Amino acid sequence: MVTSGNAQQCIPLKYPVNDFRGCPSIPINSSGPLTQLHFYVDECYEQWKCLERERKMTETILTKTFPGKRITAVSNTTLPKTPPNPTRVDHLIVKLMREQAKVTSLLHRMECLRNIPLHINIHTALSRHHMSLCITQARRKEELANKSKHQQQRDIAPLIIALKDLAAATRKLQTELWCALQMTLPKPVKSSAQVGSNCKATQRSSERSLVS
Repeated sequence: MVTSGNAQQCIPLKYPVNDFRGCPSIPINSSGPLTQLHFYVDECYEQWKCLERERKMTETILTKTFPGKRITAVSNTTLPKTPPNPTRVDHLIVKLMREQAKVTSLLHRMECLRNIPLHINIHTALSRHHMSLCITQARRKEELANKSKHQQQRDIAPLIIALKDLAAATRKLQTELWCALQMTLPKPVKSSAQVGSNCKATQRSSERSLVS
């Protein structure tokens, strides 16, 4: 059940397959730091792809459901660019920041279509994802600032933790984006034929009860 404002809105539809069940984890001491780093970078890339697919699918559904309704996109002119000689982590941060900007614009579009704000949990997931991105970016800068090779393994531990949290936050945002879509789509309206059929069925049931 998803709540919206003072009312409660039930969503019986199935959640996306990649819903928020936590991020796969490996014990900190079970493998080397570099192995852990690659593991969580791969996990973050997978979650980014899932979020991108969910966002594109949502855009397609909204376009078909609300034809002709144009909503001004939220522009963001501060999107980052990859630094010189970027690593996979650098590319990941930029890709996720750009995707988050698109998701933010899409959520704004859904709020305009609904004419009421989305549930607070959706905005909380968006804020958490933004914070996780900022922390990961900060940890990456700290890693670059470290010039001592013998401190390399010790200093990438904060980056590993940040990437683990980023993967979980990205997965959570994907689920909340799905919830936002369900809250935005109009409820199906029964046709007059369906209403008439239900009335006749109720009448026949009442007649059988009287006879018996």
